Amino acid sequence: MKQIALSIVALLLFCATQAQKNRRIIDSLEKLVLVQKDSALANTYNELTWQYRTVNRDKAMEYGNKAIELATKIKYPKSIAQAYNDMGIIYMDKQDYARALASYDKSLEIRQKLKDQNGMAAVYLKKGIIYQKSSKYEKSLENALKALEIYDAINNDYGKAAALNNAGLANQNIGNLDKAMDYFKKSIAIKERIKDRSGLAGTYLGIGNIYFFNNNYTDSKTYFDKSEEIAAKIGDVETLSVVYHNLAAWNEKAGTTKEGIEYIEAALDLRKKAGDIKGQVSSLNVWGGLLTKEKKYKEAEDKLQQGLILADTLASCLQEKGRIYRSLQNLYEAMGDFKKAGEASRMVVVFTDSVHTDELTKKFTEIETKYQTLEKEKLIQQQQSQLTKKLYELSQRDLLLSQNQLVLASNELEIKKQNEKILEQRLDSTQKEENIQSLYKQGRIKELELNNQKLLVNKKNITITVISIVTLMLLLLGISVYRRYKLKKEKQLQETIFKQQELATKAILEAEENERKRIAGDLHDGIGQLMSAAKMNLSAIENEIPFANTDQRKVYEKAQNLVDESCKEVRAVSHNMMPNALLKSGLASAVREFLNQIDSKVIKIDLYTEGLNERIDANVETVLYRVIQESVNNVIKHAGANHLDISLIKDADGIAATIEDNGKGFDTLDKNKFEGIGLKNIQTRVEYLKGSVEWNSSLGKGTLVAIHVPLM
Repeated sequence: MKQIALSIVALLLFCATQAQKNRRIIDSLEKLVLVQKDSALANTYNELTWQYRTVNRDKAMEYGNKAIELATKIKYPKSIAQAYNDMGIIYMDKQDYARALASYDKSLEIRQKLKDQNGMAAVYLKKGIIYQKSSKYEKSLENALKALEIYDAINNDYGKAAALNNAGLANQNIGNLDKAMDYFKKSIAIKERIKDRSGLAGTYLGIGNIYFFNNNYTDSKTYFDKSEEIAAKIGDVETLSVVYHNLAAWNEKAGTTKEGIEYIEAALDLRKKAGDIKGQVSSLNVWGGLLTKEKKYKEAEDKLQQGLILADTLASCLQEKGRIYRSLQNLYEAMGDFKKAGEASRMVVVFTDSVHTDELTKKFTEIETKYQTLEKEKLIQQQQSQLTKKLYELSQRDLLLSQNQLVLASNELEIKKQNEKILEQRLDSTQKEENIQSLYKQGRIKELELNNQKLLVNKKNITITVISIVTLMLLLLGISVYRRYKLKKEKQLQETIFKQQELATKAILEAEENERKRIAGDLHDGIGQLMSAAKMNLSAIENEIPFANTDQRKVYEKAQNLVDESCKEVRAVSHNMMPNALLKSGLASAVREFLNQIDSKVIKIDLYTEGLNERIDANVETVLYRVIQESVNNVIKHAGANHLDISLIKDADGIAATIEDNGKGFDTLDKNKFEGIGLKNIQTRVEYLKGSVEWNSSLGKGTLVAIHVPLM
């Protein structure tokens, strides 16, 4: 179309002029770098970061880091904040939203300390844009309103208009169309007053979208045309590409698919030049839908397949892939190939399931916790009964010991009495000795009799001493034998308890996994197949039903959507309870499949495996998979980390697994941290495999979980 060609020519002329202007500015700034120093040099580094942003991103990042390094050295916080702000924009252009948010948070922290109201509001505005691009619309609205509050307080009309526009976009995506329209109209009123043409292009586009959603195609076309005219003149590639994309959708609704194809082709060309991967995938999807309506089925399939290949290059394109599979399903149904349509329908469920994985994991964790609590209470009651019996036996033995001690005490008393008698006899002997000495002169016969009595007394003393020593030795020997007997029995009791605990743990884990397999199988093979069949039947008869009015079609579509959502829910439950990769390919594949379901925007995960080419014991695979699953969920829920390293290594000694994050960590000496269900479950499962688990962590330094399981 002539209008599209003119718009693109105007855009190219503007971009060429802007590029020449940027080149002249960059050359001038790089000359200044050679003669400046301190704060002036830091400001020049910041300006070079901004100018290189659209020319050479790597060079821009290099100057941004130089600005931070110099400004930190000379204690110039304003320059540091500006550098982080510009680097956040570069990361956003690269669609690296996690790093962009991190840079903006650092900039915001400094601007808050400086009480820089304008700077703080600008950061909130940019964070809102990132959340908008990441489909986190509630957070986008929250940041837009924070920016609006600050701009309103300092009477910054440009900022207020931008914040109102972003609040309108967020409400539009949430579904609050009336609120969105109100914000857009307030934004336009300010932008028209201050003649902000650049801002008007985006706001006109937003209003056109609302009219389009409300089936007011006349007004939506009017605002799309207004947005296109301004965006082409000011060189706003992003807005113009969205306008062309939306005009293609408008033409599809209007039945003018050929014009729609021209618009979507122009949108795709602009998005290629801007490096917008997600936008290209979305445009290819719309193009495929238009070609399907034109009955150009081969060309439509080619465009949709191109979209799938491109989506695989960007982790955040899961939803776009789901939409492409939906378009493929419609294409194959139009072709009459219901087998391929069914396969595409299943893939729609797969890629839509990933959005709900975290919520479902929480639900199953609660169910699993309740189940384990009931089983543990039952086990504790059994153990208490056995312990009561053992305690009774020990009390009987203690009673026997007390009786033996009483006998020993009686023997000691008897020995004491005998010693007293010996003392008395010694006294008598002494007196007699004195008498003998006094009567020595009376005769040798009496002296011999006295000596004979002494010999008798000494013999008696020796006998008593020997008896005492033997008695004491027997007493000590008896105590020693009893103690050894008691220790042996205690050890046997402890071993019995440990064995019973091990058997109980094994029974719980096996029962749990068997129940998981049974429920997963019933859901997948029973309900899942029935729901898929019902959905296909509904899709097959859609064109055969003579709908009397729009309300009847909406009721039919609502029923079809309910069946679709049910399919997703059943599949999610089945996959979470027993992954197919664990049953078919083993531990490494199952862990990799589980990790692939986690959104990389939430956390980046690196997995390394070694020595797991051959299958190991199914019980070991299942337990290790659950342990790793529990550990990863703990990191996502509690650690606040953005990076996670997992390694699985099998060697001659067994299997070693490590899970390391860069989150906030925790105090491993705090026993209360180990009272929760999560860490107890991990410890119980690893101990069941005769393995060991250790947590190495401290506050602010992340957490390392080290697991080793021997292979019998």
